[in-house]
Amino acid sequence: MRKKRTLYHFVLVILTISLVLGVSLLFAGAKEKEAVEEKAVAPEVVEWKEKEAPMVYEMVKAGKLPSLEKRLPKNPRVIDPFEETGKYGGTFVRGTGFLMPDEWLVSHIDINSFFAFQWPFPGEGPVVPNLAESWEFNNDGTELTIHLREGIKWSDGKPFTADDVLFFLNDVIADKNVVYTWYHTSNLYVGEGVLPEVEKIDNYTIKFTYPYPNFFVETGYSCLCEVALPKHHLSQFHPRYNADATYEDFNKNLVWVNGRGKVTLNAWMLEEFVPDKKVSMVRNPYYWKVDKEGNQLPYFDRVEVYVAGDRQGVALGNVTGKYDNDAMWVGIQHLSLFLEEEPKRDYTIGHSIVSGMGIWFNYDCPDKDARTVTRNTDFRRACSLAVNRPEIGRVMFYDTLVPMGCSFSPNSAYFEEAVGKLYSEYDPEKAKEILNAAGITDRNGDGIRELPTGEKCELVWDVYEHDLYTPISEMVVEYLADVGIRFVLNVQHQNLVTERREAGEYEVSTYDFMNVDEPLAGLEWWTPVTPGTPFWHKKASEAPFSRRYARFIDLMQGAKALPFDERVKALKEANKIMAEDVFALHIGFYKRPNITSNRVGNLPHKATRIDEFGCDAPPFMYYQVYEKYPRGE
Repeated sequence: MRKKRTLYHFVLVILTISLVLGVSLLFAGAKEKEAVEEKAVAPEVVEWKEKEAPMVYEMVKAGKLPSLEKRLPKNPRVIDPFEETGKYGGTFVRGTGFLMPDEWLVSHIDINSFFAFQWPFPGEGPVVPNLAESWEFNNDGTELTIHLREGIKWSDGKPFTADDVLFFLNDVIADKNVVYTWYHTSNLYVGEGVLPEVEKIDNYTIKFTYPYPNFFVETGYSCLCEVALPKHHLSQFHPRYNADATYEDFNKNLVWVNGRGKVTLNAWMLEEFVPDKKVSMVRNPYYWKVDKEGNQLPYFDRVEVYVAGDRQGVALGNVTGKYDNDAMWVGIQHLSLFLEEEPKRDYTIGHSIVSGMGIWFNYDCPDKDARTVTRNTDFRRACSLAVNRPEIGRVMFYDTLVPMGCSFSPNSAYFEEAVGKLYSEYDPEKAKEILNAAGITDRNGDGIRELPTGEKCELVWDVYEHDLYTPISEMVVEYLADVGIRFVLNVQHQNLVTERREAGEYEVSTYDFMNVDEPLAGLEWWTPVTPGTPFWHKKASEAPFSRRYARFIDLMQGAKALPFDERVKALKEANKIMAEDVFALHIGFYKRPNITSNRVGNLPHKATRIDEFGCDAPPFMYYQVYEKYPRGE
């Protein structure tokens, strides 16, 4: 009995020891496994957690995103912040007069071209690598080979490759069934409606072949906000790739707020669009730019744009701290408000040198009589001389206006002061002399002159409701009446005026005087690059209205193939033709104010405001601005 009990106890002890050892080993194994897993996961999270935004880091920890190391390209674009390294978090808020389907403030908030200008002043140096890591020309400048940064991803995590560039060029730009308007795409063309030859060498290498030397293409491409679209996403809507798709659907999906903004290379991607109220964006976790310390940009988590109703609403919102920055809607008319409130508020006033209002004649307007009048050079010269620019400068621009005629900008390499001043002086008597000498007189005594062929010097002028342009227009109407020319103001909402202008259904229209700092970067503004351009002479490609304009076209379109010195010479000749023939009426150049909340860091206060250089207010480089302190503190 004792033996059995002893044996029993022995077995029991053995079993107990085995059980304990087994449990210990089980726990040890579990801990070892856990340690292995911890060891495998830790480098993905811990190593990079201070180099990315906390909101993204939390998504990585939750397994919703890969680590930063896997999200960035092999060689990210490195940005040197304007003032200092920023910090993560917060919402950047802006105001707008109204929202458009392809809202400019959000769809053009970033530059995603092969190359980029140096900011805040693009003239300070050559263009720099952007989507392209490097590039090279052949000896005569007819071939450009671009090497894309390997590993860039769209905001949905899919790879960005050469296929996306070819999709943009071949299936969007070159497809006549695609009706969406792309800004500055004239820089892509080598002739009217003709794109260069494009060859995909591999997934990250593309070769462009031009029919002429095209060294200027570096500058031209740097002006484009987009040179690629996500083929993996948009091809499902394209009839070329989906038999069930229609161009109506494809064109709809190209609109930024309809979805294109959700799959983007921009710093922020579309989160919510509420028509007539707001657009909200959230950071792109796959953004391919970092600061000089290796921190992934952008700094702000979110961007929101709210409808303020009008320009005055945008100005007031920036004064009261509701919005953080504006260089688009606010203007010289708000300077007195800004100066008066600045000592009591938390903002800084800056400025940029910009061109003033443009008065654009439609050389192909539907009405035959009006068309004859707009094409008359003596009529246009007299109109320009009749405008009292010094008085407009005193009344509307706080004496910051420098009167200037139809000329390229003083900031341009192609500018000559004597040419720029042509027909810009206020001389109503000389205007009358020109009209009389040309036989443009008042034949029936009604106070309005007629051309020798009988057409009355009376035109309808489309002016959009604008707190600066509208009162200027009213002043101009009075000046012209003094020399026997009648402009009838047709004041409407800006959208309606824009629609009529784009359709060519106007006689005279108000618009900014644009693409004068680097006119070759906005060539469609001045010459028939594609059908329907320029907007003020849509039929120019069919029959230029004068030999001088034909010469102007040759000079402008041929300049891209010239070395710099020859290019300058050619464009100075073109500028002289434009100024002498007064293609449009221009008021002059002035200091346009901008406004920035002091809670936002890294925003320059003095910068260029040049539309042909890409996105909305590109000198501000919004992807590197940051929140110094929360709103209201």
